[in-house]
Amino acid sequence: MAEETKSLGAKKSVTVTILIDWLLYDIMNETFLRGRTLQNKDNHKEVASMFASEDEENREKILRSIKRGFAEVQTELGEYLDEDGTVTDNSHYDGSEDLKLPLVMPSNFNEAATKGVGEAVHAYLANTAIADWYTVTNKPDAEQYSVIASRNMEMIRQTVSKRKRPVRPVDKPKE
Repeated sequence: MAEETKSLGAKKSVTVTILIDWLLYDIMNETFLRGRTLQNKDNHKEVASMFASEDEENREKILRSIKRGFAEVQTELGEYLDEDGTVTDNSHYDGSEDLKLPLVMPSNFNEAATKGVGEAVHAYLANTAIADWYTVTNKPDAEQYSVIASRNMEMIRQTVSKRKRPVRPVDKPKE
């Protein structure tokens, strides 16, 4: 999900790519599994409405939630974000392009945290979208997913804050 490359100067370039197909799958799978655990002989219709799907009206709601969540991540990571953010609108995000976060990290950023950044962003987007979805279809569980998303945002903060310990220089032998 995230890859680290060396850039010019002391900074490190890290690109987080969220593959939209996998994000949508995780959202749909989570709502399916949660609904299945709640299903009984009396609530088939209610449980069926909990399942997020690729139907146009469902997809529109989920993609709007993903767009909003991604904007929140961009705001949170603003000090590291490497893009021109001077233009915005409330246009529709159609999910045809994967989401990318081009980050410029300090030279002592711990590359071991790179994958963690991508996973935390993915989890945040999935859980915020599920919380939004459940606000409409399953109010009792909506707050739980909002809390999980808050923890995911904290993990994003933690992972981008990972730094390497300085390396002690080795004295060169005197000639």
